[in-house]
Amino acid sequence: MSQPQSAICANPSRYALFLTLTLRRGTALGALRRACAELPHLTEKVARATGERGLVSAIAIGARAWPRLFGCKPPRELVPFAALKDGPRQAPATPADLFLHIHSDRHDANFALVRRFAAEIGKATKPVEEVLGFRNLDKRDLTGFVDGTENPKGKDRPEVALVGREDRDFAGGSYVSIQRWVHDLARWERQTVAVQEKTIGRTKKANIEMDDRVKPPTAHIARVVIEEDGREIEILRQSMPYGTVAEAGLYFVAYGRSPHPFLRMLENMVRRDPDGHYDRLMDFSRPVTGASFFAPSVALLKSLS
Repeated sequence: MSQPQSAICANPSRYALFLTLTLRRGTALGALRRACAELPHLTEKVARATGERGLVSAIAIGARAWPRLFGCKPPRELVPFAALKDGPRQAPATPADLFLHIHSDRHDANFALVRRFAAEIGKATKPVEEVLGFRNLDKRDLTGFVDGTENPKGKDRPEVALVGREDRDFAGGSYVSIQRWVHDLARWERQTVAVQEKTIGRTKKANIEMDDRVKPPTAHIARVVIEEDGREIEILRQSMPYGTVAEAGLYFVAYGRSPHPFLRMLENMVRRDPDGHYDRLMDFSRPVTGASFFAPSVALLKSLS
């Protein structure tokens, strides 16, 4: 399989930087193409300069930007993110043509890399949002629950995250879905631990999944654990908490060999089923951004130069 970009299947780090960009109209893209093509090499160069060997990165391109950058057919499942709404629950679609994901155990190394990349791309892009993620306690979300328990591990990570023989031209690449979630922490923290556990579907302290006989059908886990043809569909999450005093939550990043698993999970969260059940977690947290991309293999990325 073609080599994937380094941030996709890497193990979680202590810090992350998430940057979304849009292309400016009528601007030459030569510098941007070269910068994207050289990002893997630039990442290695900054890693050596900072002494942070765990520095990794990935650049992903949206459906509307793909023809302008690559001039070839896009991956077969790359389409713009479609907004979802059901009653008060919404998953909005927001402008984004490029997504840069950097993570390592040092924020200064992440910052050094993003500054170098920004200097290389010229004026072809406009920043939309830059978010700094961090590991919270023992890999817990700001809700206090362990995050990513069901994430694939070891050799299962590339199997879940990377395109394979089903689309040979884009093998080694990955579909990327992002959302920035804002938690209503004040409301959440007013709930008893028992209510919180029923909302998530796990115990808070020990991180043990509730038995199906007592787990509410509105629990987060009950809504996002989905089986198709007798197999659980999976995504590789590279999400991280973020926050300021004014606003905090989770920056959600899903990598997959198809965007379908993520979209199924999101639909189950937002939309009510025939019995009126939806993901109760959405009473305490809401997505404020949403976008879809494709992170090409290193070889395909280098073809931009």
